[in-house]
Amino acid sequence: MTDNDPSAERTTSAANFIEWNFSLKAESSPWSVEQGMTQLLAHENAEGFARPLADAVQADAQVIHELGTRRTPTALAALRAFQAMSTIDTQRELAQANADLLAKEGQPEPPWSSTIGRVRVDGCWWAHDQFDETALVLCAFSYDGDDEHAILALIDRTLGGGLIREITLNEDVDMLRDFLADAHEDGEDFVNEPLDPAYARRLIEDAIATSDELLDDRQYRLRAMPKAYRKMRALTLTRTRALSDVAAPPEPFPTTVEIGLLKRNFLASDAASGLPANDATGQAVDLLVTSFVEEAGCHPLHLGPRRIEAVLGLPTLSPDHIENPDVGQILADVADAWIAWTAAERGLDSDATARLEEAADEARARPRFAETEGHETS
Repeated sequence: MTDNDPSAERTTSAANFIEWNFSLKAESSPWSVEQGMTQLLAHENAEGFARPLADAVQADAQVIHELGTRRTPTALAALRAFQAMSTIDTQRELAQANADLLAKEGQPEPPWSSTIGRVRVDGCWWAHDQFDETALVLCAFSYDGDDEHAILALIDRTLGGGLIREITLNEDVDMLRDFLADAHEDGEDFVNEPLDPAYARRLIEDAIATSDELLDDRQYRLRAMPKAYRKMRALTLTRTRALSDVAAPPEPFPTTVEIGLLKRNFLASDAASGLPANDATGQAVDLLVTSFVEEAGCHPLHLGPRRIEAVLGLPTLSPDHIENPDVGQILADVADAWIAWTAAERGLDSDATARLEEAADEARARPRFAETEGHETS
């Protein structure tokens, strides 16, 4: 890069700003440093405009490299903050390597360098609907009782690994616990229980991964991401790493053989006894289950109202879009029977089963549009 390289100039300016920022935090607590660092890693300007995440990652790597060339206490402090809070594993390692070299050369460590990010997990809880479509995840932390704080994430689990709908940081942990205890959706009280920290880590990390994927993807017309998402992102990921050494493994998705067994069990069940025993019924079952698995990305037994509405509302499942008219004619009856059977298999009560049936009716009643400008989520 030449002296007139705009990229080099931007990196130098960014490193200067970060050093200045850390000159103001010389005697700050690790909690204060983390709150400031998560905003720096958001890469948002004063008007709230943010650079794409891929560009932000590249910019951070260049700044870490630049800071490593500077023999100043503020450069070392900034590198220790990157080491604790960068969202990329390799960047945390790079920041540590550069910081260690500066420390060996005699630059003084900031007073918080040995404690930043080393929080105590004071508890994890969650509230979720019985269909596993919405989850409120609450995790509380402190520095051995000091600087108590908690992160509350509202996760829509009907899309990919989940999508962050709301995210909150608050130092009043009891207030968030009370909020969680009163959580409900559409008149339905949520199940409220303690949460394994390793499972909490997986829920949050999966949701952030999906949110990141869609954040900069213009083919999706997403409801606006929470305003706090970018500013909270680095701190939230830092805290998820503190929850557990590794995230809990994902629930196993049924294999092709297991899905085939589900179909056979369904066709032999009382729920399917009123369906014609012919090829059209079998093809309708195949089409329906494939749509739940491939379009909704869900286990074909784990259906909720929103998943049902999304799949049964697909233009490809309308009778006039199905190549075999016999399949199109029987599909609605097959869907109703499948929903009733899955509800019974999961032990859902009559009210929950009725909600699933209503969702199917509403999906079929809505107009379907074969062509859209992109994908839209609610």
